Amino acid sequence: MALVWQPQEAAYLQLCQLLSDFQKPGANQALILQQLDQARHVADFNNYLSFIFSKGDNLPMEVRQQQQQRRQQQQQQQHFILLVRQSAGLLLKNNLKEQYAGLSEDFRNYIKGDLLHVLCHPERVLRHTAGSITTTVVGTLGLSGWPELVVWLGASLQGSGDSAALDGALDSLAKIVEDHPHEMDTRLVGASWGPAPAPVSNMLVPPLLALLGSLAAEVRRRALAVLNEMFGQMPAGFQAALPQYTEAVFKLATDESPGVRREVCIGFCQLIAVHPELLQAQLPQLVEYMLVSNQDADDEVALEAAEFWLAFCESDLGMELLVPVMSRLIPVLMKNMVFDEYDEEVQAAEEAELQQGQPDSEKDIRPTHAKHGKGRAEGGMMDGAANGEDEEDDGDDDDEAMRVWNLRKCSAAALDMLSNHLNDEHVLPLLLPIVQQRLGEADWRVRESAILALGAVSEGCHMGLAPYLTDMVKMLLPVLQDPRPMVRIITCWCLSRYVQWVLMPPGSAEIAPGALLRRVAPENEALFEQILAGLLSRVADGNGRVQEAACSGLAELLEHAGACTHGAVLVPRLQPLADTLSKAAASCGRRNLRIVLEAVSTTCSVVGSRVLSQHPAAVQQLVVPLLNRWQAIGFVERDVVPIMEALNNMSVNMGPAFEPYAQAVFEKGVMLLQLQQEARAAQLAGSASSYDIDLHMAALDMLAGVADGLRASVEPLVAAASPALPALVLAACGDSASDVRQSAFALVGDLAKSCPSHVLPRLDEFVKLSLACMEVPALTEPNMPSANNAIWSLGELMIKANPATLAPYIVRVCEAAATPLMGGVRVSRSLQENAAISLGRAAMVCPDQVAPLLPHFLGPWCNALRNIRDDYEKEQAFRGLVAVVHKTPEPAVTAFPAFASAVTSWRHIQDEALAQALVQLLRYLHDGVGTEAWGRLVASLEPAVRSKLEGMCR
Repeated sequence: MALVWQPQEAAYLQLCQLLSDFQKPGANQALILQQLDQARHVADFNNYLSFIFSKGDNLPMEVRQQQQQRRQQQQQQQHFILLVRQSAGLLLKNNLKEQYAGLSEDFRNYIKGDLLHVLCHPERVLRHTAGSITTTVVGTLGLSGWPELVVWLGASLQGSGDSAALDGALDSLAKIVEDHPHEMDTRLVGASWGPAPAPVSNMLVPPLLALLGSLAAEVRRRALAVLNEMFGQMPAGFQAALPQYTEAVFKLATDESPGVRREVCIGFCQLIAVHPELLQAQLPQLVEYMLVSNQDADDEVALEAAEFWLAFCESDLGMELLVPVMSRLIPVLMKNMVFDEYDEEVQAAEEAELQQGQPDSEKDIRPTHAKHGKGRAEGGMMDGAANGEDEEDDGDDDDEAMRVWNLRKCSAAALDMLSNHLNDEHVLPLLLPIVQQRLGEADWRVRESAILALGAVSEGCHMGLAPYLTDMVKMLLPVLQDPRPMVRIITCWCLSRYVQWVLMPPGSAEIAPGALLRRVAPENEALFEQILAGLLSRVADGNGRVQEAACSGLAELLEHAGACTHGAVLVPRLQPLADTLSKAAASCGRRNLRIVLEAVSTTCSVVGSRVLSQHPAAVQQLVVPLLNRWQAIGFVERDVVPIMEALNNMSVNMGPAFEPYAQAVFEKGVMLLQLQQEARAAQLAGSASSYDIDLHMAALDMLAGVADGLRASVEPLVAAASPALPALVLAACGDSASDVRQSAFALVGDLAKSCPSHVLPRLDEFVKLSLACMEVPALTEPNMPSANNAIWSLGELMIKANPATLAPYIVRVCEAAATPLMGGVRVSRSLQENAAISLGRAAMVCPDQVAPLLPHFLGPWCNALRNIRDDYEKEQAFRGLVAVVHKTPEPAVTAFPAFASAVTSWRHIQDEALAQALVQLLRYLHDGVGTEAWGRLVASLEPAVRSKLEGMCR
């Protein structure tokens, strides 16, 4: 019999002291967190945290004494103890994310027992913290590893008069269903389920449905919320009870509680999206109910009712059912599109209006992260505990709060969707009189809602609005000068929505890539110029919020100019565009730096290197302010990340035009990479370090951009940085952080394309690191982008390597590249495509070594090749395919349907020699098997493939 774990008093007291000190005003929290982090490596540290969290009702007297010395009352003392216990729980939760799987079975069971105890604790904050820890454990174990929890949840939901247990059960179950919805289909065997395995949802859904009849409105709301959360996964127990769920939702439709009615609206939205047949008989009444709910005094109810119109439009139900109510629905949506009096977005814009010319405050600046980083940043070990907040309150920053989905935005989205699914005659006659009246109103909020409505219907009603387009744009342009910032903001957005119809009038088709440029009518080009000038005037707006909207609108304008005219319409206007963006990049606040630089990058992308090479003054205007700003910010400050991202994009899109600035940018990148690699080494050694993963990635990405943009011209810069640069890149390719590896392998590939002589001497090391990323245990979802770049860069290295040098690696390379194609591990489509291309490149360079391996992977390889778009990389892969099939034709006959699908997947092969080689290969196979056998092979193909193959063979 295993001994029950017991804490050592000295260690227990020490940990209690640390956790209590953390709560004291003026405490050195960084030092305390460092000490706690060091303690994580103690085997039973999590048990101590669990003990304090679950059994800390009587913390050591030292903790209480500290509070008495501060003359706080008993209630404050108890609150302090709760904070200490919650801190222990939050620290335990974050530890278990990484450590639970590695704990001994005894320690796991100890923690699980403590959690079941706290889930029904009298204090809500502890119950809910326990719920968060519980879902973390379930994420590692699954419910199959914790059947006791399922039994406890079922018993607590069925009700024993213990309100604390019911609250804990609803809270923890809601978190489990949200974080791990698939767990509801976990099948368990035992006395509670019967002899046959049964899904967890079979046990939990019935008591949840029963709770919908509870006398307590909050219990009804939370039970329905959990059921609504299950809807997406549709576990077996929920699916079996779908009729009862639907009936219950209808019964609760007139509930007195706004919270319950909100969940009712969510339920109806989900039903109409997934199971509209269950609502078919009562659709007219449901539409009327939602129309009334859309006007509910509770904004949350009205918001979820507005979502119904979006769900209805996306369903297969006929839109004719909505036509009779449009005369009532559009006024409701318009009413809900007016800003609330105390909207945070309005307050922020008005505050920015008063603070023009002042530097951004820290609270206004969004965190800066390198763009391709995956996932959101994790909080600190005990975020939220210091202020006594509920643990699950994320405390979103002000900027996120201003972007929250609300009734106004949802109503505008509903109007947008309705206009796209109904004809103009069902929308515009009802909408335009309201818009026209509102545009003349003195209340700026009402005028703003009218402009919002015009922008919302720009796509769906563009045909009906086409006759008024010129007048509408000319009406909107002066509004860009409105004294109220939110009116200027919405006008920037609205104008950008109509740019495509100015450049591409309704009825015309988009130009295909490579086609002749469409000539824009002179009057439309003049209108475009006025919109561009108007948006540029707001890019120079002193209000940062207006400037942000103008940059977003400008980016959309630029993208339309690229799609409709290949950027030609911008060429005569490049100088004022560059001039405005240059000034904005030099003077904008820290908050808007990224979006201003994104507009700069988009300009370079749309205009292109050929045009920019002819306008060196514009290039100078765009690049120099970024270098000056970098110099002013400081070499390794976090604010430099968006500058580096912009220089990366600009170097790629400017190409040779960027060359005058390349040396300064490249040298800065190498220097920053060196500093970050040294800091990374110090961090891994446990020393004090200034390492910043975002700066590390940004440096690698920027160097890759310069190499990609300059191609062979980058060679002198790489030579000057060698041998240090290849060593730094190698170290980054072996980094434990997937994001760093992703950037590093991208740089390897670009260096291999532009100056292979500087990376091929270390081919052995690069190959080993690439293959390590392709091992099956490493092919997890977070590692997918780095594996993708690893196999792509390996292909780039192979086509530049000497075949004799490459030959020793070929078998391992083929095994690694074939792994994502075989179906044994779930990978991204991008990884499959790059693996297929690299396999083809290996075959192209070393056909003698690859050909004998062909029987192992030809079918899956061809299945991947047929899905790749036509380009030079696909051509290289097919050259390899042709070479190895000529040497070993039997696998192509065995896997003929896949082989034929790949060969016929081309729309157009640029390389005429390859096209001829494929035809010759087909004839070679035909001659090898004989006419009769060939006829049977071709007859087995799908009609479209057979037809195209026969056309190639004629």
